[in-house]
Amino acid sequence: MNLGIIWLNLDYYTPLQLILFGIGAVFWLVNYAYIIKNIIKHKFVEMPAAVLCANFTWEFLWGFVFEQNMGAVLGIGYKLWFVLDIFIVYSFYKYGNKQVTKPFIPYFKELFSFALVSWLIVLYFFYKNNYDNPIGANSAYVINILISSLYVLMFIRLEDKSVLSFTTAWTKCIGTAMISLMCILRWPENTWLISMCLVCFLLDIYYIYIFKKAKSIN
Repeated sequence: MNLGIIWLNLDYYTPLQLILFGIGAVFWLVNYAYIIKNIIKHKFVEMPAAVLCANFTWEFLWGFVFEQNMGAVLGIGYKLWFVLDIFIVYSFYKYGNKQVTKPFIPYFKELFSFALVSWLIVLYFFYKNNYDNPIGANSAYVINILISSLYVLMFIRLEDKSVLSFTTAWTKCIGTAMISLMCILRWPENTWLISMCLVCFLLDIYYIYIFKKAKSIN
């Protein structure tokens, strides 16, 4: 039995690629920790609601249902993302009315629950129909682009920007950039995935830019 393949798949990935993913995973954990810290402080969930449900269901499926091929060590990252996301989703049911516009306030819990179930079904069959890659990156970057773009829109829309954390902005950027570099090195032929990596990076950089610009004006 090749224990290297069980714990770290060095037959399919180079050490650099696994290290890049591991660094990215840690930055995303820090990102979630700061989102949770802000929830406790401001009673506000800063991850956009429209994509929080997609992010949560993706982490559940890839952490506990589907099997990524990097090995058990990096698989821990998927599970830890989901565990932290449980509190974020729970908090949205409590404080989500502060994020949605007034006409949707009476319905946000029902709509969010419907979105959770819908994303679970869509992502499940996306994988089952062989549209994803071995670590779920194809579907993850669709969701990540939505996260990045909706962060920008939410920042522009919100009057009270103090409920948003600059730390979550740059930790997401670095975490995603590390995983993007890993994907580019491992699947250079997947131009669709690479294009999503680049778009996501540009959106993250723009979010950091408008965040810093707004702070300097104030």
